[in-house]
Amino acid sequence: MMPASTEQNLRRAIGPLLGILIVINATIGTGIFKTPAQAARLAGSLPVVLVVWAVGGVMALAGALSLAEVAAAHPRAGALYEILRRAYGPTTAYLLGWTKLTLLIPSAVGSFARLGAEAVRSLVGWAPSETRDALLAAALVAVAAAVNLLGVRLSAIGQGIVTAAKYLGVLGLAALGLFAPSAPAEPVALTPTVGGALAALVAVMWAYDGWADLSMLAGEMRDAERSLPRALALGTLAIVTVYLLANFGYARALGLGGLAGAKEIPAAAVARVALGDRGPTLLALLVLVSCAGGAMTSLLTNSRIFVPLATDGLFIRWLGEVSPRTGVPARAVLVSAGLGITYVLFRSFEQLTEAFVVGFFPFYMLAVGAVYVYRRRGEPRPFAVPGYPVTPAVFLAGATALMIGAIAGADPTALVALGVVAIGVTLRRFVGAH
Repeated sequence: MMPASTEQNLRRAIGPLLGILIVINATIGTGIFKTPAQAARLAGSLPVVLVVWAVGGVMALAGALSLAEVAAAHPRAGALYEILRRAYGPTTAYLLGWTKLTLLIPSAVGSFARLGAEAVRSLVGWAPSETRDALLAAALVAVAAAVNLLGVRLSAIGQGIVTAAKYLGVLGLAALGLFAPSAPAEPVALTPTVGGALAALVAVMWAYDGWADLSMLAGEMRDAERSLPRALALGTLAIVTVYLLANFGYARALGLGGLAGAKEIPAAAVARVALGDRGPTLLALLVLVSCAGGAMTSLLTNSRIFVPLATDGLFIRWLGEVSPRTGVPARAVLVSAGLGITYVLFRSFEQLTEAFVVGFFPFYMLAVGAVYVYRRRGEPRPFAVPGYPVTPAVFLAGATALMIGAIAGADPTALVALGVVAIGVTLRRFVGAH
């Protein structure tokens, strides 16, 4: 087992306000700009797509409140790992780490970088080029890693500034849509179906993903038992509010036809309607800032899971070492970034996001379900989820429907996520012994 000093090198430098900003920064990345058009096409009607966004918001808030209870019970770096280890045993916790390393972190960081590369191309005025977009995305991943290596406090403060800018930007985008001239009614050849709504929910939950990321920094939060639940709840509520406003704005300014059939991202179409030719340029800047912040936060939060995994002897020890100078698991950051660069060179934005949802939601469901396990065992409860036992059940029911929709409607390459987990089961005894 690794010396305890490895985890002790992590510094408690994050307070509740910074925690809220990290939740927001981890969530606002690509989804609110890229997925509304896809969700509208799948849902088949404006009322259905708006309901899907509302359902996604309820699921995210229910999940965040439920996770807050179990994460606050034993705050530790990489809290999802700690929750799964205590509730279900070391093998399940190891599988989370394995899947994070080989699939989830590269997919998340890569998706942010892919859309960020599109924003750079739009700002510069280049024609689409798959090779150039991939190289730009790889450069953005490298920059995100470099920022993370500066240290948790400097990195988090910089991301806090980015967060404030992009949250205000999305609010401004929502205002543009809500106050712009409404789109004329037009016939649209789309038909709402239950399967379409479930598939739309998969796209929407990618946009909402990020509500759990702060829990990975539980070991670096001051007074985590109190500040972690507060930041998770308030940060998620802020996201749900701005997302619903933005989608009402999209719907009003573009209508279903304009939203579902947008040849550019819906946010750019709204900006063009409201601001003319300057709109897409300003929107591209907002997307670039948002994606850069999302990539930085994804590396900041997710790299921490390898510290307790290594400390407990369940994973490669070398990967979980923390720099005593910066308080950062630098090797985990670099390896995660390296895999992210590899992914963006060979995977599209849609392939990256679908693989993430299919691969991660089973672990989300296990973590939220741990509320029932903890209650039965009488674990410490510095924070109690409101509405128990209904609140966790709401998330679990929605997540089950989402997984059905994801597996039924996903690109077959996204199902590689399930294969990654299966490989991790096979390698468990070998990797855990290193």
